[in-house]
Amino acid sequence: MEKTETTREYQKALHYLYAQMQTGDLAIGDRLPTERTLAETLSISRNSTREAIRMLEHAGLIESRRGSGNYLTGNAAQSISGLVEIMLLLHQTNRAEICSFRRNMEKAVCRTILEMHTLPRWNEKLTHILFQLDQAETQTEHIHWDQQFHDTLLQATENRFWILMLHAVTEVYHQWIAAAIFHADPEVEKLLRQSHRELLCALEQRDFNACCKAIDRHYDLADRELLSD
Repeated sequence: MEKTETTREYQKALHYLYAQMQTGDLAIGDRLPTERTLAETLSISRNSTREAIRMLEHAGLIESRRGSGNYLTGNAAQSISGLVEIMLLLHQTNRAEICSFRRNMEKAVCRTILEMHTLPRWNEKLTHILFQLDQAETQTEHIHWDQQFHDTLLQATENRFWILMLHAVTEVYHQWIAAAIFHADPEVEKLLRQSHRELLCALEQRDFNACCKAIDRHYDLADRELLSD
């Protein structure tokens, strides 16, 4: 009975904080009420409020600052990235599955950009990134601008849920692709850069099939480097 009561209490605290977020009374960057204030407001125990706050912290929604309190961050992607890492360690997934997911989701990203007609707002930035990628003289520069290109494609969907979820997975994937590019020979680097240009051209021409072909060329190269490691 005691355990059930405690569960109800921390759920009460969670529901209260979620409601504060929904109404805008609690926004990203705001400090949460203290454990004592929450406990008194909701007539629950301090242990229950502490458990609710700990759960939100593990989910990446808040951060605890020593001597200052708990603040809403909204960084759920960090928690999802950690979950993917744990799944890899426990062999509940593997590189091949994540690479396949990333390839197919990038095709879905391009379809969304075409359907929502968002490219005009992002084309200048994508073009600038490709220029910088072509000018890259080191693997470190190549890695940076490669990541910028794919991240900007994701941003161009203007879909906050997709951005959150795919950023979480991409955090893991980027570690691998960075290592692959760093050790790739110059010909592979050249082909990877070319596939980026082909993809942007296909988007400009509103040709989804050409987008898929460019993505497959890019990921065939990337996966060959990643999965042979």
